[in-house]
Amino acid sequence: MQRRHAIRRVKDGLWEVYDIDNDEVVLVGGVALTNLLDEEALDALDLIMGGFLTPSQSRRAKR
Repeated sequence: MQRRHAIRRVKDGLWEVYDIDNDEVVLVGGVALTNLLDEEALDALDLIMGGFLTPSQSRRAKR
């Protein structure tokens, strides 16, 4: 199953990358892609879509 990802605003000026299918924040290496600046979120999304970053299977986020 191919996952689809997008970004959404979480706070004033901060964004996160999320999985459209399950509405969960994407994890990369166990780190949640949240509270990012807009450019960081867009870059992360581009890297995921291009296959350069692979979302983690684990649901435990390092904070």
